Amino acid sequence: MAFVSAAATTAVSLPLWRRWCHQTGTIDDPGHRKIHSSPIPLAGGLAVLTGLVVPLLAGAAVAVAYSRFSIPGLFKYGLGKREGQIFGIMAAALAFLWIGLRDDRSELRPAIKFGGQLLVALIVAATGVRITLFVHSLAFSYCVTALWILTVVNAFNFMDNMNGLCGGIWRD
Repeated sequence: MAFVSAAATTAVSLPLWRRWCHQTGTIDDPGHRKIHSSPIPLAGGLAVLTGLVVPLLAGAAVAVAYSRFSIPGLFKYGLGKREGQIFGIMAAALAFLWIGLRDDRSELRPAIKFGGQLLVALIVAATGVRITLFVHSLAFSYCVTALWILTVVNAFNFMDNMNGLCGGIWRD
């Protein structure tokens, strides 16, 4: 259910974000080192974030509307137990979006971009979202969590090496 709602929300929002990008000039123009021949909207990250936020908020609204003894009630209970972690993940998603938009606009230096990503990954770990791998060491779990987040973010970033692919990679 979560995957379907996120994918549907992303697919529906992508054309809206594309239109917004054309209206606001948030596009990548063709150039001598680029393979596209027409302007490409820089909206993939916006659509992906929309696919994360809208279903989460919709689920939270349903949970608040129903009692504690129903499935939405259990969802509300889970939100209460994990609200700090969910907030950390949402804040990280916004921070990664901001870093990506800044990079699209002004080509951040790799050290600055990586430093920002590392800071965001450590903040996620500080909220309690950590990989423990059965080792009860806080420092180890911070390192493994940050490494995992950096690996996934940059693998996706390298896979999306051409502007305009982010919102459509899941189809390939």
